[in-house]
Amino acid sequence: MIQVKAPGKLYIAGEYAVTEPGYKSVLIAVDRFVMATIEDTNSASGFIHSKTLHHEPITFKREQDKIIISDTNAAEQLKYITQAVEVFEQYARSANVTLRHYHITIDSNLDDASGHKYGLGSSAAVLVSVIKGLNEFYNMQLSNLFIYKLAVIANMKLQSLSSCGDIAVSVYTGWLVYSTFDHDWVKQQIQETSVMDVLHKNWPGLHIEPLQAPEGMEVLIGWTGSPASSQHLVREVKRLKADPTIYGQFLDQSQMFVEQLIKSFKTNNIKGVQETIRKNRTVIQYLDSFVTIDIETPHLKKLCIIGEKYGGASKTSGAGGGDCGITIVENDKNKQKIYDEWAKNDIKPLKLNIYNGQ
Repeated sequence: MIQVKAPGKLYIAGEYAVTEPGYKSVLIAVDRFVMATIEDTNSASGFIHSKTLHHEPITFKREQDKIIISDTNAAEQLKYITQAVEVFEQYARSANVTLRHYHITIDSNLDDASGHKYGLGSSAAVLVSVIKGLNEFYNMQLSNLFIYKLAVIANMKLQSLSSCGDIAVSVYTGWLVYSTFDHDWVKQQIQETSVMDVLHKNWPGLHIEPLQAPEGMEVLIGWTGSPASSQHLVREVKRLKADPTIYGQFLDQSQMFVEQLIKSFKTNNIKGVQETIRKNRTVIQYLDSFVTIDIETPHLKKLCIIGEKYGGASKTSGAGGGDCGITIVENDKNKQKIYDEWAKNDIKPLKLNIYNGQ
């Protein structure tokens, strides 16, 4: 029996700009996970059991390159699992691996007990956990880069708006600098060549670089209780491309401040990190002034005001519009005061840690 886990994520800086190839972002992996268990079976088919979606295991079988599941009503809900299996098995076949039957069980603690989503990137963690599990099951010893690329290919076959930064940090964990690839180029490669070929090519624009956080720095995370629709918000921001002056200024400012943030990390400068987090917030606020949906909602604004009141550096995380905000503090300074005041203002402190590990 193989058991693996893939962590959730939060964006620290570079949101929205990261959807454009070559524009950097900074993310963290957090210690909430999607867990995948894979077990051998001697039967003529396997089953998929998603504990977060279904009470009963659902049978699946192979038909050529496709994974077919017995419950057609569940197909849409299970598509991230089945797509990850399909892409992995296409690669495994090309590597002359003999496929076996197995059972897959998926569980998650990325959401709260009542099913509310925190915006920690569950679909990415599902893709990564399945591919990591199959990699161990078949003992293929794939690199992190190949696991990332397989998960991305599966993701692109399902939807194409994501920058796939959540996939990268779910694979590499810890603190990560990330810029996305040329999506049109990768899409074309997927259509015209094999999975094996796509994996071995260099993807234009892709940048994945682990970061070391300054000593004594901590990220406080608050959840505002209103899940955001990332795809809706990204579409809204993409609409601004029609005005290259606005959108171009946003991209340039975001890149400049994220580069400054990375430099502060590399020079162990917490004050510099805090200063550039505040600058990154102003970039998001600039963008916010041109879209029809609040990125920095009233609840997220309150989260930031409270964090700043106690000497932290605060901003929205990810798409905004709800979900999470962050505050960067030094040596736990005023941590409990921030948590207490957040709670009084209907902001739930998520006492998560940064996850470094495989």
